[in-house]
Amino acid sequence: MFQFMTATRIVFGEGAFHSSLSQINHYGYSVLLVTGQSTKRCEPLIHYLKSQKFRYQHVAIKGEPNITMIEETAVVSRKFQPDMVIAMGGGSVIDMGKALAAIVPNQGDVYDYVEVVGREVPLKSKPLPFIAIPTTAGTGAEVTKNAVLRSGQDKVKVSLRSPDMVADVAIVDPTLTYGMNRYLSGRGAMDAFAHLMEAYVCGDPNPLTDMICEEGLRRLSRSVLAGCLHDDHSARADLAFAAMLGGMATTNAKLGAAHGLVSALGGKLNAPASVIKARLAPHVMSENIKAAKELGRQDVLHRYQRISAIVTGRNNACKEDGVLWIKMMLDKLEIPELNQFGVCSTSFEQVASDALMSVAIRGNPIPLTSERLIDILNQVCRCQGECQQVLDSDSAMDSSANLVNESGMLQSQ
Repeated sequence: MFQFMTATRIVFGEGAFHSSLSQINHYGYSVLLVTGQSTKRCEPLIHYLKSQKFRYQHVAIKGEPNITMIEETAVVSRKFQPDMVIAMGGGSVIDMGKALAAIVPNQGDVYDYVEVVGREVPLKSKPLPFIAIPTTAGTGAEVTKNAVLRSGQDKVKVSLRSPDMVADVAIVDPTLTYGMNRYLSGRGAMDAFAHLMEAYVCGDPNPLTDMICEEGLRRLSRSVLAGCLHDDHSARADLAFAAMLGGMATTNAKLGAAHGLVSALGGKLNAPASVIKARLAPHVMSENIKAAKELGRQDVLHRYQRISAIVTGRNNACKEDGVLWIKMMLDKLEIPELNQFGVCSTSFEQVASDALMSVAIRGNPIPLTSERLIDILNQVCRCQGECQQVLDSDSAMDSSANLVNESGMLQSQ
């Protein structure tokens, strides 16, 4: 038995943004509008609100949301009395909007409701209607039931989570991602990969999320380089769809050690969560494969082999080829190493301890000890230039007999 939930209404495709603005009219006349610092892509939305005589209060955020930001903004927003929340921007913007939609109608401290460091009290009142319009392809936050927030006092990232927090409307228009630079595009794509990969191998998958993950991995792998490096519009559509599927998968399956470690490291490093997650992903995959071999967990090994087959385009790919593929993608997309953000100066014992308390790590296909998590972090510290060494090594390439072509596939020579 399994359940499945996602946004009440999803509108996907080129032109969806402009053609779906009238959806706003169904939810009232007062709008709490959440965006990033730049409102260039939001100008048509703002123009629409003005032309339709909506009352609106604009909240522009910088960086990733934290609990203090939510509390302070909620106090002001309650006085405005919005009928709905619209969030247009990247994953952080959508998480901010989703959290405000939940907290504005619910009095009390945000810590009453958040996981791990809070009391995890269920929301007493139903969230405000929420409309999500992503302008990046990565987190899939437009279709998830949680908002990721930084807890400054605890130096960790935690979730505010409720089935009632799924968006009433998710408008996913790939044209909003056109022209995005390599860095933002690449880290978003690798974030989506981590969601799809961990939901697929987690300890509690289901047939529907399996289908979703396989299709997401297929679209992402065939389009990641064309979309992120060359702004190919068809590839951009694939990436937007894959990111949305990743959000659906993580809402209805579970996650794993990469997300657990991100929760612990995210509050300690001044680095985007997507970058941390992307750089952790191959090392978590390797450690899980190693642990699965030791325990004879053929079910887990089969799922990693299937991921390898999908992303490389080769049915006979071995389990480790998927790890090599993600490392090569990180290199080609120039995703920063975590060493640049000071990961090696953190206390790995504390990070591992915090990670083991996270909700996400409970879904890892094999329970990982603190020692194994510390080993993953040590691998991250040692990996500077690791992929380039693989690419430059004639013997390594001769043994694998594969190269990544411009479509993102590992191509047999």
